[in-house]
Amino acid sequence: MHHHHALPPSGDLLLLFAASVLGSAHCIGMCGPYVAICAARLAPQGASAAVRILVRVLFNAGRVATYAVIGMVAGSTGQIALAAALPFGWSGAVAIVAGLMAGSLALVLMGVLKDPTRVLARAGVDVLIREGLLRAFKAPDLLAPVLLGSLQGAFPCAMVYAAASRAATAGNAATGAATMLVFGLGTVPAIFALSTLPAALVRRLHTRRWAGIPLLALAALLIMRGLASFGVVAHSAFW
Repeated sequence: MHHHHALPPSGDLLLLFAASVLGSAHCIGMCGPYVAICAARLAPQGASAAVRILVRVLFNAGRVATYAVIGMVAGSTGQIALAAALPFGWSGAVAIVAGLMAGSLALVLMGVLKDPTRVLARAGVDVLIREGLLRAFKAPDLLAPVLLGSLQGAFPCAMVYAAASRAATAGNAATGAATMLVFGLGTVPAIFALSTLPAALVRRLHTRRWAGIPLLALAALLIMRGLASFGVVAHSAFW
């Protein structure tokens, strides 16, 4: 019987972090107008620098909190799947499925495959978020940016779903949340850059496509880890 290695060694979290730093410039294109509206409403032109920074910190805290909740759900789901697969010796299948999902979403980021998240937007998810947006603006001063950030974290996004695929292999809710926390922290610089750099300049860097490279490497690691648990390939320091 092959020894089932816990998923993962932490090296692939570095890949996830790199992907989120590179891919978050895409957030500026997709979510930039939303962030700009929130910033303008909550920290108008005359607001002090301290207020503007506080609003962005709270906004990011809300966003990262949503990612952590997504990670908890993904980690719990993965834990159930691992527990169900273990008696049959199929636990490696969880890593393989997660790797295939992360890989296909990496190809979406690279422009090879069509973005499936647009279907979700058309299905009315954006309408729900818009309704939440109107309510969040009416919340008390310090709560409003947290709520608006948490709503932005719920936007349908290939990057987020790729990270959630990885979180599903974490083994439990807490580690899943920690995985998404790593991802969320990687996206923070871009949201802050939005207030200082022109969005057109950041978009011109095409970092979204570059984000697909570490995500593809992450997907390959997950698949190899799954194959190793089936004994198809030998375990290594990476999987």
